[in-house]
Amino acid sequence: MIWGQFLFAIMSSSASALDVDSSVNPSVEPSVAPTPSMLVLVRNELYSYLRRLLGFLAARTLEFIRPDRYIIYKEVAPSRTCAIQLERVPRKTLILDLDETLLHSCYIDPETKENVGGSQVPACAVPDYQIHLTIDGIEPILFSVFKRPHVDEFLDHVAQWYDLAIYTASVESYAARVVDMLDAGRGILQRRFYRQHCRSNTSIVSKDLTLVNRDLSRTLIIDNTPNAYRDFPHNAIPIKSFIYDPSDTELLKLLPFLDALRFTKDVRSILRRRVENH
Repeated sequence: MIWGQFLFAIMSSSASALDVDSSVNPSVEPSVAPTPSMLVLVRNELYSYLRRLLGFLAARTLEFIRPDRYIIYKEVAPSRTCAIQLERVPRKTLILDLDETLLHSCYIDPETKENVGGSQVPACAVPDYQIHLTIDGIEPILFSVFKRPHVDEFLDHVAQWYDLAIYTASVESYAARVVDMLDAGRGILQRRFYRQHCRSNTSIVSKDLTLVNRDLSRTLIIDNTPNAYRDFPHNAIPIKSFIYDPSDTELLKLLPFLDALRFTKDVRSILRRRVENH
């Protein structure tokens, strides 16, 4: 949409330069010069595209030069025995935390001008998304969003194996916009739970998994914050917090385990072993 508006503005300007008289030809619309804000949006989209392109080229180069260091998950069709087992067990629900699990966001505080959440992000880092949000009546805040590496591949895989749900302690006005971008029209992140769905005890915020699925035998959550699942330790898979690390592979590392876990009748029979061993 932004590219279309920009090109329309350029074409309109060109028509003006050629002295096209709209009074003679009513079908010609008046020229519209590209605004500074439009140029900034185009620049940001171009940076984002170049960042993704360079990442793709770097990954393919690394795969060719050092295949032992390039991690990829290739799904194999289940055997007849496995297919029968999948039919016997119910499809499970995978709950995904948002911030520091699937992505990281930072923003400039309108009052202090402090870069909140950006202290560990290099100044040269190009965000995957940038969004302006007005929260609680405060002037629009610019959020820069950095996706965790391999998050799109991760979501593509797990969406085939599980019913997905996002459960975040972030406010809905922010999270809904970010999840829309993360879903990217795939329709795999339709179920969403926000801060108002969390339990709050003083400064500790936790999540009620029964709001997502009352059957805890087929419910699990991936979250970087232990307090979030403190009431459901046998349904949790911890993950390292993500701030900014282009070499991060934590999501890919989880794929083989998640692929296997869907064959179990009760996820707690496996996940409780992590708690018992600590």
